[in-house]
Amino acid sequence: MTAAEASAAADLAPTIVTSDALDTGAHAALQQRVFGHVLEDNDIPLERLGEPVFSWKLAPPRGPARLALIEDRGAILSSCTGFPVELASGDRRVRGWHLCDAVSAPEARGRGLFTRALTALRDDTAPDEWLFAFPNGQSRPAFERQGFVAVEHVPLWVRPVIGRGGAPPDAVAPITAFGPAHDALASRLAADRGLTAERSAAYLTWRYLAHPFFDYQCFELRREDRVDGILVLNRMQAAGRTSLWVMELLAVDRAGERELARAARAVAGAQGCDVVLSMASARLPGALRLPPVFLPKKHILMVRSGGPGEPRPPGEWEVHTGDWDTF
Repeated sequence: MTAAEASAAADLAPTIVTSDALDTGAHAALQQRVFGHVLEDNDIPLERLGEPVFSWKLAPPRGPARLALIEDRGAILSSCTGFPVELASGDRRVRGWHLCDAVSAPEARGRGLFTRALTALRDDTAPDEWLFAFPNGQSRPAFERQGFVAVEHVPLWVRPVIGRGGAPPDAVAPITAFGPAHDALASRLAADRGLTAERSAAYLTWRYLAHPFFDYQCFELRREDRVDGILVLNRMQAAGRTSLWVMELLAVDRAGERELARAARAVAGAQGCDVVLSMASARLPGALRLPPVFLPKKHILMVRSGGPGEPRPPGEWEVHTGDWDTF
């Protein structure tokens, strides 16, 4: 970096804005410019990073997202996004910020702008709230320098599809809406689990039914007129392969988890999928854990408490595929 470039970079201070004040079109355009080649390499339409997706993503039920923007004469050079979720464990409820969509324009790299944006978001978050992310290999060092701790190397569970997979259990049925019964299930699920986004009806509706790009398939497990589990699936095609991703597989007991897993295999067989996949803390029943050496990207959850002071220990967390905003 030249002396002139260093002087110019020093003048670029991050600004914290909420998503309702963001130029979403400009935000999407930068994401497409930087990451569009990854989509093209996997035969994924560029609209996956289009303005409608970000308009949806940045307005979850917990409130508008916050972004740390570094701009130069109106152009976004670097940004980091945090969208809020309600975290639950037992009776505890606390706000967390999922950090994602970290990006720097190609011409602005190597100037420390992303670290500056990340620091601004960290310092602007209340100390009793949490920041969490799934950084890639390039951005992970920046998170480590900011005091983020690697809580979990999230495993990938794999189940090849052989034949049609059988019939789904009678107790598992497709649904097109979430309501009070699913709020009750969310409270029961939180009772004995690590900290994770609460799967309330509002969260599930936003995350899956309102998504402008993916067409998720949602199911519930009912026993004696009570919802005892949910299953959310996403059929995806990339690089000539068809996979069925298990976004959510949550039940109040192991028997329910096995029923939901059997339903997922039945859907995969009926829809011509090659494999059933899940990236989650808990094992997908009937699946095998893929050794990390075969993973092109390590899926690592990193966590930090808010504020500039000494971070608090993150404690126990739980991860599901749906926590990763890529799918």
